[in-house]
Amino acid sequence: MSQGQREDLFSEIIESLLAGHFICAITDELAFEYLAKEVYREDLDTYLKKIGRRLQTSSSGDVCYCAYNTIHSSSRRTAVKEQFAQTINALEPLVRWLKLAMSALQKDATLQPGDILRQGELLSAIELTQTLTDDLAKITRTGLFATTREAPRDQLNHLLNKLVESGYFKQNEPKASTYIATGKWSYLYDVLEFIHTHEDLGMDDDKPDEEQQELML
Repeated sequence: MSQGQREDLFSEIIESLLAGHFICAITDELAFEYLAKEVYREDLDTYLKKIGRRLQTSSSGDVCYCAYNTIHSSSRRTAVKEQFAQTINALEPLVRWLKLAMSALQKDATLQPGDILRQGELLSAIELTQTLTDDLAKITRTGLFATTREAPRDQLNHLLNKLVESGYFKQNEPKASTYIATGKWSYLYDVLEFIHTHEDLGMDDDKPDEEQQELML
């Protein structure tokens, strides 16, 4: 890679991180490989620290994202608090869908980055079991996956599109029926582990704690 290409990639990664995107081997393989090199990663982190940010990695190392370096200002505390609240609100439908998918596909393990989900296979399993069909309808009734569509096929299609928009899946190609799980699932599992470990999330506190802010953009 030439000097010019490295500089261009550096700029693209900075812009992506500051826009709130998650970078993993699935979403952007070249950028993720760049971040895997310590010298490049240090350069990028040095730049981010100058603007009060830092590069954060999930506990599994599967995904990188941007976090605040400190949250001493009231504006940053507010931003972290709001972002954490949004994440909490999205957790229930995400977990319910994850349980539905695992049950439909008869999998014991949770989704991991790189796992492939085939829409047709999932739909067939859901339509064969009334309980799963009912669960899908409940998930798409309110919240993150809300839709007025009634047919299971349409509900599932809407739900998967939302997961792609939210960065949890990537399609092999536009309108493809095969989806690849991204590293953002690792981030979600970190959030769930944090909640499991901390009974008091501090959502009514004006000052999010340091562990909480490490999870947020």
